[in-house]
Amino acid sequence: MKILIIQKKFMGDVLVSSTILPLLKNKYPNAEISFLLDEKHHQILIGNPYLDHFIFWNHDNFSKMLVDIRKQKFDIVIDLYSKIDTGFLTLFSGAKKRIGFFKKYTQLFYNSPIIRRKKAISSKMTLGIEHRLQLLEPLDISFQEVFPKIHLSKEELEAAEQNLNKNGLTKDDELIMISTFGSTEEKTYPLEYMAETLNYIVKEKPNSKILCNYMPHQKVLFEELYDQLEVETKKVIVKSYETKNLRELAIVTSFCKCLIGNEGGATNLSKSLGIPTFTIFAPQSDPEGWAWTSNSDLDRFLHLNDFVKNSKDYMDFKPEFLEQPLKEFLEKITKEN
Repeated sequence: MKILIIQKKFMGDVLVSSTILPLLKNKYPNAEISFLLDEKHHQILIGNPYLDHFIFWNHDNFSKMLVDIRKQKFDIVIDLYSKIDTGFLTLFSGAKKRIGFFKKYTQLFYNSPIIRRKKAISSKMTLGIEHRLQLLEPLDISFQEVFPKIHLSKEELEAAEQNLNKNGLTKDDELIMISTFGSTEEKTYPLEYMAETLNYIVKEKPNSKILCNYMPHQKVLFEELYDQLEVETKKVIVKSYETKNLRELAIVTSFCKCLIGNEGGATNLSKSLGIPTFTIFAPQSDPEGWAWTSNSDLDRFLHLNDFVKNSKDYMDFKPEFLEQPLKEFLEKITKEN
């Protein structure tokens, strides 16, 4: 039995899509399971015990990729991405069982199209996860709660600890990871508000060490944010420590007491590691799709509409709205530790 999973891109989507892997392996313990995705996102799935092979999306030669996939003679293809390109690939694969989401323009690609549920079954999960688990229904795999999980090796953790030490840090420090920016400007908490929020965190946790995660192209934006911080806040931000890739980010986050910041890949990564996570949702983002948690006693999710009904203006999401929830969140973490 050979099974192909397709989730072409976006780190958060790849991570959430991995929830189907343990259920598939349980149903088909001898199956070879391959995952097709953009190469830059595969790091998040390294070490997953339910996954046998990676296949990287060939952006330069789609025709060659079609032929290569067909040659592998997959029995089942599950297309979680369900767009025209992945749908056509699913059809061309020749697999007897072809599963994807029902859409008017892709339904011909699948012989088991799935209509997404409109309401979540679990209070801890979200439609984002449950829709992916729905794709297992044609295989007679019943619904159950499964949360994304990142698997780190002992060797990786030891190497990361040594790297921390080189930067004057230890895993016993009160490390706090900040999801500093969203993936786009529209999904980024306003810089002046983030500066105030960081100042507040440091006042609540003066002995902490703060690591700010951002993508290389956001470095200038980070410097702009840094310049707005109070002197005491600047003292606890560790500017010398930078992660080179997703894998390094996951490893160092696993040493942190919590992660606080913009919703996105970093917050999903943090939750997948079991790290308490405080998530700020952009006005256009839907918490029902991404506010999942396996740690409901600690994780917090805030959206502008919790405070200003029907507003879509991020400037309405004042920093003072975050203060009491942040205080409670940080106090709980202190008690846990």
